[in-house]
Amino acid sequence: MDEFRLSLDADHPFAEFHKDPSADSPLITARPRLTGDMLVVPTGRVSEDQLWVEVLYQKNETARPLKGWIESKFVGDKHDRGPEAVPPVNTALFVAECVRYELSCLDDKTVGSDYLLAWAILESNLVNFGPQLTDKAAIGPYQLNLKDWEAYLNAPELNLNPGPTGRLSALTQIDCAAWLGKRDALAFAAKIAPEDSVGEYIPSLLNIFHVRLLGLDAAVEVQTIQSKKQANPAMDVVLSKIGLSASEIETLVADRPKFLGKAPAGGFSSVDAFVNVTAVALADAMKKAFTLLKAIPGFIPDIDNKAASKVWMDIAQAELKAWSDQNLKESSEPGLGFVRKYLDAASKDLPGNSAWCGAFVAWCLKQAGLADTVVKGPAWAANWVNWGDLDLRQRDPAGIPFGAVVVLAPADNTDSSGHVAFFTQPMPLGKIELLGGNQSNLLKTMVVERNKIVSVRWLSALDPAPDATDETPVDGGVEGATDRDVLILARTLYGEARGETAAGREAVADVVMNRVAAHTWFGSSVAGVCLKSWQFSCWNANDPNRKIIERMSEAHADEIFLDCLRVARGAVTGAIKGGSKGANHYHADSMKRFPSWAKRSAETTRVGHHIFYKL
Repeated sequence: MDEFRLSLDADHPFAEFHKDPSADSPLITARPRLTGDMLVVPTGRVSEDQLWVEVLYQKNETARPLKGWIESKFVGDKHDRGPEAVPPVNTALFVAECVRYELSCLDDKTVGSDYLLAWAILESNLVNFGPQLTDKAAIGPYQLNLKDWEAYLNAPELNLNPGPTGRLSALTQIDCAAWLGKRDALAFAAKIAPEDSVGEYIPSLLNIFHVRLLGLDAAVEVQTIQSKKQANPAMDVVLSKIGLSASEIETLVADRPKFLGKAPAGGFSSVDAFVNVTAVALADAMKKAFTLLKAIPGFIPDIDNKAASKVWMDIAQAELKAWSDQNLKESSEPGLGFVRKYLDAASKDLPGNSAWCGAFVAWCLKQAGLADTVVKGPAWAANWVNWGDLDLRQRDPAGIPFGAVVVLAPADNTDSSGHVAFFTQPMPLGKIELLGGNQSNLLKTMVVERNKIVSVRWLSALDPAPDATDETPVDGGVEGATDRDVLILARTLYGEARGETAAGREAVADVVMNRVAAHTWFGSSVAGVCLKSWQFSCWNANDPNRKIIERMSEAHADEIFLDCLRVARGAVTGAIKGGSKGANHYHADSMKRFPSWAKRSAETTRVGHHIFYKL
């Protein structure tokens, strides 16, 4: 997107900036007139009479761009900025912005703060923001080029368009990098997943990194070779196979000498060598990222309840002993009986030949009395990436608690979409041991490479609101509602909407009650819906709001929390309802990118700074 100077003179010292292509339309309040040396970027839209053109104006690289219409005659000559540069940024500020992205993201955390930092460390070491690649337009912490940025600006879910100069801000590049990472993950999954695979394919972070290094086709080819245990060809053979010319291959080698450098004997490195060196580099960068993230207060909370997993791991280990003592196999009739009971815990409609790793995890949790924590669609490994309320992916294996739920990328030589099991212990060489079902068609322990990890999940508290113990029934309330439900809903409103008006808080409460009434995976009680993992972010273990709302009670309340209590009791009794117009989801209108589910949902209303939807 090219920038243009304004064409002004003594008779026309400024260009009026209108909301619509008409001199009678309102002016843009934040900047009604464009003057002097201001630069504009035409969006491509022109009025039917050709007299008006829509443009973007951005005060500086970090400012929010403004979109409006000016008369075409004021668009002057194209502006040449000369060599582009990204100014240095304080590392602590960069880390904090990566954390802000993760905490505000309402989609899956495929690309979290740990990977965003690791990627920036690998590309620029967080300080070398000048061109590092053959494409000298690639700059900044992520070495983003013009093609990367253009794709990001054209993303349909983008809400706050940072404009073409946003690429020159290290902080603004973070959201683009996150978008690129998720785009690459989805493209990789779509291209590599077998046609007859069931469930979503889960790429590893190493897969996503390979897409960035090599491009999608080459990354898929590398994974295919690794998965099928084919011959170990040289990387130039792989790159030629997907259609790269000799000069394009040489450019890749020049750009990525550490990963694609030729072997000592003069030939290109093999696929195995490439995978090994990139895996080591990414693991090292992730460790550095974890160190940086630990400096953010509360973001990586201490795990002070490591014994919490005993309630489900005693059950899992008892099952392991039964399989071992009885020498069970999935193919035997007794083994099939065990598998069937696991599958029934996920869904009684699943056929007997279904993958059952996720079903085993669900069965153990249900047997432990934790049915409310089981994810939607538990049979599919990919759905467990959001279990619990704490992501431990950033941690070294030695810091992962016994019984954590680990989600892996698909195993080699299988057509599965992924795998899920319980963590048992770290192993030498950075590997980990897992206890799980459907591991070589058995219930057993197995050792896996760390680079296969997609997510490590933990339940930080079996009851996130242990002090909310008042089980006094609410007069006129929904079935089973107690004062505990009212308090937890009030805390949820305080965490989610204390900056909103009373109407805004009533709309959020209405979403909770709509979910309660639906009796779906979201839960069937007010407290259960509010505390459902990764639904209302104020209850996430690493959300700063959590410690704030945990302190709120009728005895310890400010004026806003007293109103939250009023709204909560009204919602539970039905005196307050309808504020969301039937919605069961919402998000803030200030998000840089709207969540993916918003595109497939019907918007019901807007109240304050929230947009409400019905999925």
